[in-house]
Amino acid sequence: MEVEAVRCECCGFTEECTPEYIAAVRAEYMGRWVCGLCAEAVGDEIRRAGARGQRAITTAEALDRHGAFAREAPRAPGKKASEELVAAVSRLLRRCLDSPPASPAAPQGRKVAAGPRCTDAEDA
Repeated sequence: MEVEAVRCECCGFTEECTPEYIAAVRAEYMGRWVCGLCAEAVGDEIRRAGARGQRAITTAEALDRHGAFAREAPRAPGKKASEELVAAVSRLLRRCLDSPPASPAAPQGRKVAAGPRCTDAEDA
C-alpha cells in the first residue's frame, strides 16, 4: 500500500496516509490538509458558534479560527509538534486516571475486568 507523509496546516503534525485519504480530507477542507485532531477542533468550532447563538460559520471560517489558535499556541523551544502531542495526551490520561468518579451515584469499589479471560475471585 502506498503512503505519503502529509503535514497538518493547522498544528504542523505530520502523518503518513494513503493518497486517497489525503485527497478525501483535502476535498472536505477546501484543499487544506488537517490532521484528525484539528478536524475535530474545526467541527467543535462550528458547533460552538451555533450553540452561542451566533450565526452559523462555514468550514473555511472554522479552519481559519482554529489555524490562528494553533499558530498562537505557545510551543516549547526545540519541540516537534508530535512530541507535544504525545506529552499532551500523556497529561490528559494522567488527569483522567487520577480524577474521581464522574457521578456520586457511580458504584464504589466495583471491579472491572480487562477482558473476557479476566475474572474476579468473587465472580467464581
